[in-house]
Amino acid sequence: MSSCNTTHRSVLTLAASAWLLTSLLYLAGGCAGGGKTAGNDSAINSYVAGVLAYQKGDSVKAMANLQDAVSKKDDLVMARSMLGDLYRSKNDYSAAKEQYEVVARLDPYDYLNHYHLGFVYQLLGELQDAAVSYLKALDLKPTDAPSNMYLGAVYVALSDSARISPQERMELRRRAVPYSERAAEINPNWPDAQANLGKALDAVGNYAKAEGAYRKSLDMDSDNTTTRLYLGENLLFQKKFHEARSVFSELVKIEDSPLNRKRLGDSYAGELNFDDAINQYQAALKLDSLYYPALNEIGRVYVAQYEQGVELNADKRKAAIEVWQQSLAIRRSQPDVMALIQQYSKPKLFQP
Repeated sequence: MSSCNTTHRSVLTLAASAWLLTSLLYLAGGCAGGGKTAGNDSAINSYVAGVLAYQKGDSVKAMANLQDAVSKKDDLVMARSMLGDLYRSKNDYSAAKEQYEVVARLDPYDYLNHYHLGFVYQLLGELQDAAVSYLKALDLKPTDAPSNMYLGAVYVALSDSARISPQERMELRRRAVPYSERAAEINPNWPDAQANLGKALDAVGNYAKAEGAYRKSLDMDSDNTTTRLYLGENLLFQKKFHEARSVFSELVKIEDSPLNRKRLGDSYAGELNFDDAINQYQAALKLDSLYYPALNEIGRVYVAQYEQGVELNADKRKAAIEVWQQSLAIRRSQPDVMALIQQYSKPKLFQP
């Protein structure tokens, strides 16, 4: 699953502890013993002011003071780390990345520095770099649950690339499983870890075990609609259409989206309830007239009806081709749909 909402907080950043702040105030007061330059003292003063401003809820002033601190002392790791956290909290991931890259270079022996960097790489879609950073974090702390979980998620995401071979795709997915399993073992009460494990297991085709992981996650966080969606899709993979229909019927009540309507239609289609399936696909198109996956499924239902029984229905075949052509007008690059059009362009032999 890889929800990117759970992050570590370094003791040197936003949650700066009382003992650290006290020691910094001591240093800033000139009691460090003569080894500090005036510039260093000024940088520390700015950092302390930034921490105090943040603790008072003034993030704008905090950021200004922290930027002043690093301008005076470029290698002030704690100020850069806190700046990275502040940028990340404002969804400015590129700026956060710049800070975390410096922090990880200056202090490569703290696993959190690599974790934070990997996290923003992941948010920016720089997945190869994210994997490298998470691996560095795990070299320093193999039992870190978030690094394990997000590394598994990154490998699954990398496997979705159209530029890699089927062998490379499966290798990445296999690589994701042990990290995802380890995260769930380290923190068995973390619903995100269980859901992410489910995604990794789905990716390698272990649907039954993935279902168990999703259900564990939902036992802990029953309101998570994303995990519920994953469970429903997993049940479709397993051809448990009745159970899938129950999941998607509830999801439609919570969020009436084209995807949820389409999946509910897939559940009906799996049960051979074609009329209700088409109703759901049409409901998806009412929400988004350009939602071509629903058109594709309507076509598949039509050909299923066309081939059903002894007497073939030519109108259904023609209707299927028409909706597939509509789909291609929305998104031209669909080789599977083009193949279906070619397959059903001619009537079957012995059709009346």
